[in-house]
Amino acid sequence: MAVNLKILSDLAPEATTSMQRDIMAGKDSEIDGPVYADVYTLFRDFKYNPIDDARFAMLGGNADSLTADEKKVVELVVRTFGMYGGKVLERITHNEKPWKEARKGYMDTIPSHELISKASIREYYKRINEIYRIDSEEGLTEYIRQML
Repeated sequence: MAVNLKILSDLAPEATTSMQRDIMAGKDSEIDGPVYADVYTLFRDFKYNPIDDARFAMLGGNADSLTADEKKVVELVVRTFGMYGGKVLERITHNEKPWKEARKGYMDTIPSHELISKASIREYYKRINEIYRIDSEEGLTEYIRQML
């Protein structure tokens, strides 16, 4: 978690995620959550089902390019979020403050091009880490349970 917060802390407050830069370039946003279009296209045929396909095995030969801290984060995410399908992950996303703030004033069925700033994401997860210790499997599991 400390690695992720450091990355976010080093960014300019007005910075946006790369997916949001795509949206700013005129590509569609998603109603269903903050979705990167290329990743969505790759996995859309799975719909809300688990992605059970050997072609998409985690890290598939790229593990050596990650630092020990990055590997730890990937493993933590897979162990905690990896058991859920798209609908549950969508519910978690939609219960988080940065998403709710960006969607304020929009009906659920209306797409939005509002940006979620990295400052907003950073502050949210710093606070969540203070409450849940989401850098641990137990803490992240409890956070997920609370979001559902």
